[in-house]
Amino acid sequence: MPQEPLTQSSPTPAAANPPPRDPRTWPAGLYIHLPFCAAICTYCDFASELYSPERPRRYLVALEKELAAKVGRQFQSEIQNSKSKMERYSPRTIFLGGGTPSALSIGELTHFFDMLEKYVDCSKVEEFTIEANPGSTDAQKLEFLLKRGVKRISFGVQSFRPHLLKLLGRIHGADQGREAVALARAAGFRNVSIDLMHGLPTQSRDDLKRDLDEALALGTEHISAYGLIYEDGTPLKGAVEAGKIARLPPEEEAAHYRLVMERMEAGGLPQYEISNYAKPGYEARHNIIYWRNEAYMGVGVSAAGFVNFERATNHYEMDAYMSAVERGEDPAASRERLSPEARARESLVLELRLRAGVDPAEFYARWGLDIEHDSAVRATLDKYRSVGLMEQTAAGRWRITREGLPVADGILSELV
Repeated sequence: MPQEPLTQSSPTPAAANPPPRDPRTWPAGLYIHLPFCAAICTYCDFASELYSPERPRRYLVALEKELAAKVGRQFQSEIQNSKSKMERYSPRTIFLGGGTPSALSIGELTHFFDMLEKYVDCSKVEEFTIEANPGSTDAQKLEFLLKRGVKRISFGVQSFRPHLLKLLGRIHGADQGREAVALARAAGFRNVSIDLMHGLPTQSRDDLKRDLDEALALGTEHISAYGLIYEDGTPLKGAVEAGKIARLPPEEEAAHYRLVMERMEAGGLPQYEISNYAKPGYEARHNIIYWRNEAYMGVGVSAAGFVNFERATNHYEMDAYMSAVERGEDPAASRERLSPEARARESLVLELRLRAGVDPAEFYARWGLDIEHDSAVRATLDKYRSVGLMEQTAAGRWRITREGLPVADGILSELV
């Protein structure tokens, strides 16, 4: 069955008669970074490292120390004002990302979940997601995850074409991508997502069409389809710079994106965000917190958080992160408190990624920016509307048109 409608969700009170919680400042989402991988992909620039048995224990101890400190600070005022024992932090969503969280053994995952449940009430979470690699999941691990409260799983399939999996440095084969979904279903998962990539070097439109059709045939509730980004320092970008492989021409990358939109819509997964498609009711709730620029807590190496209008990002390097936490220091490598105008403009850029678009009145009520009458914003909206890349719906919502989506990054960059 689909999840409850998004509009009906609300944070669970953490103390008797707590003050109203503003979703712009109260962290309704919890992101935890588990950085271990069985192999490092050629395109990846996330904070990750090859799994080795001696590393997870130290990392999980540091992770607990950071989580305990952040939950304690978050609830400090409520603890002081409450005569009863403080309940655990109760976010609406939890997302375990990486790295590849499923690379951990069941013993290590048991350590992690036991630690998590000391500080977080997972029983009331509306959406609990884990990222997984088809090459590091099995029936026993999937059943374990479901029993520990994880209800949504996202498999990094990326492609079903063997030559593209090799290009990307993936450790799994095409059959394992299909088998992973079947194993998740057998374990009892009813909310399954897979990731695909497009715009890859050597990837033909026929390659992409076959990937999309195979993904749709699996019947997952959600598909994310990302255009390749050539990140600095990655082996794939290095190969392009050395002339060993050639990236697709921009017009072909745009054609790939249009093909994704067409096949997903035809396959019954409407597009709800620039790179995301879902059956109605299965949109990624955790990611919608990001796109609405609402508050979320980030824990772990490289993890970003946005609480009380302050954005903080932890150290990217593992030993720097763990050492800082072990010394009782702030593991954040950077902090930035956004001005009201910067928050509003950032929120507009993020929310325009959603196909639902932005309602001017509702946006003004949340962020204090009147996009209908702010001269700079309105000039940009009108400029792109005049060439068919932006539109205002009959209900008055501003959104990027289908024709504008392939160049959305360029449009949004002018609104910052």
